[in-house]
Amino acid sequence: MMRVTVESYPARRQQTVELPIGATGLDLLKTLHLAPDAHLLVRDESPLPLDEPLVDGQRVRVIPVVSGGG
Repeated sequence: MMRVTVESYPARRQQTVELPIGATGLDLLKTLHLAPDAHLLVRDESPLPLDEPLVDGQRVRVIPVVSGGG
C-alpha cells in the first residue's frame, strides 16, 4: 500500500488516502467517490493525467471543474 496526501478545493481540506501500489489518479477519484469528469488533479503546478500512476508520499490537489454559460 502507498499513501497519498489529498488537498480538496475549495475547502482546502487535507486527508491521507491509502491506495494499492500502482494506483492511478482515476483510482484516487474513485476512492474519494468523485466523478472523474467533474474534477481535476494537480501535482505541484501541473495537471495530473488520470491514467498516470501515483507515487507513495505524493501530494495531489483535487479541484472541482466549474462551467457555465451565459
